[in-house]
Amino acid sequence: MIPGRVFVTGTDTDVGKSVICAAIKAADPGRVALKPVATGGDADAKLIGSPIGVSLKEPLSPHRAAELEGTRISLTEVVAWIRKHQGDRCVVEGVGGWRVPLDWDHDVSDLAAVLGWPVLVVAADRLGCLSHTRLTVDAIRGRGLRVCGVVLNRRSPDHSSEHNLDDLERLLDVPVRAFPHLDWILDPVLAEAGTTLF
Repeated sequence: MIPGRVFVTGTDTDVGKSVICAAIKAADPGRVALKPVATGGDADAKLIGSPIGVSLKEPLSPHRAAELEGTRISLTEVVAWIRKHQGDRCVVEGVGGWRVPLDWDHDVSDLAAVLGWPVLVVAADRLGCLSHTRLTVDAIRGRGLRVCGVVLNRRSPDHSSEHNLDDLERLLDVPVRAFPHLDWILDPVLAEAGTTLF
């Protein structure tokens, strides 16, 4: 089961975090979905039905996008924004991957560590995901956080996709689920898939 409060991170950017967050919310409409930091527009926030805490124009790492706009992201303010909007059941979508800088002193892992919630890892089902996923899981645990599961997002399958799910299930000691790439249609099919993630 997805924990009541969960932080969703990715092994990289553009691996499908928003799709998975949308599926979680569709399966549990009473759950709050939050996008505290967004770069390059508000498409991800719209997909999960979230307000945005910090919105930056350029599709770059948050620290760089903020610097180009002459501003700086405050970890304290981002956490306060989450605390203001969260509920007992809440999914927070990170930005980029686990170590993407929010400013020159903090990154996504710092945000997750302050929250202290279980972390759900999203990985794209493609060559390289075994190493990327294992490194991300190790890094999350290195911050003293629990990994509640891994979602293998089948958005860009290649030859490795024949084996990635089986391999991750054997290599990791957390639940691993595959998810079809359905960010183009949020309908009952997506909601149904969301109910079977964990």
